[in-house]
Amino acid sequence: MREAMGATKAELAALEEERLLIPRTRVAKVKNPWRISDGLSFVGKLAANATPVAENDLAWETLLLARKRTQVTLADLIAAIHDVRLVVGQRAGVEGFHGLVLRMTDVDALPPSRPRAKASDAVAAVGMTSAARFGRSVGLRDEGSFLALVEAGHVPSMQMVNPATGRPQHYLRLEDKAAFHRRFVTLTTLSAETGLHRNTLRGQVAAAGVAPFAAGGRSFGPVYLREEVVTALQTRIADRKMPLDAA
Repeated sequence: MREAMGATKAELAALEEERLLIPRTRVAKVKNPWRISDGLSFVGKLAANATPVAENDLAWETLLLARKRTQVTLADLIAAIHDVRLVVGQRAGVEGFHGLVLRMTDVDALPPSRPRAKASDAVAAVGMTSAARFGRSVGLRDEGSFLALVEAGHVPSMQMVNPATGRPQHYLRLEDKAAFHRRFVTLTTLSAETGLHRNTLRGQVAAAGVAPFAAGGRSFGPVYLREEVVTALQTRIADRKMPLDAA
């Protein structure tokens, strides 16, 4: 990817860090996580109207050096290029992204970038939890299945733009979490309510013939309708201090 883009290792890492380029996968075992076409398109758009810059012209600097020297992020530098607030140059004899340069005086005229809020800080301020995090908290480790449950409308949520990534994301409010617990249970939440071990509950649920919740021909992982589980297992746990249908 670096060779195709003409970028250094540090430049590619910085572009990934600011999510200007996103690997098609983050699985460590995948040797080629990048789409070469994404990198070529990214550089091509930046270099489309680049002006020639002499090899020894010290008035210009690479985008990464501009970021390090100032308080302007790569994202804001690139946005300024696309908005024609910055003129991008192509250093003579240097191909690709590393050869793209900016006039230092132009960079100095840009306002400093605002610190990017962490998504966790933003949602905590309004008492919300991301759907992925809530799913993990109730034992649904497969984020795709729980997100599908949310997107299908079986769990209420609010969609907001994640301030760190700039992408829409599902969040659960306190009332949304309560709605989930009123309708569904998982082995994790059952264990918390009854005091029984997950493995014990797994066996009891299977023996009672309770199937995971499914709708529209799709299953959503090991999540069950509370009413079905309470009906099937109530006699098995009647002597527990905390009943299955506890709030």
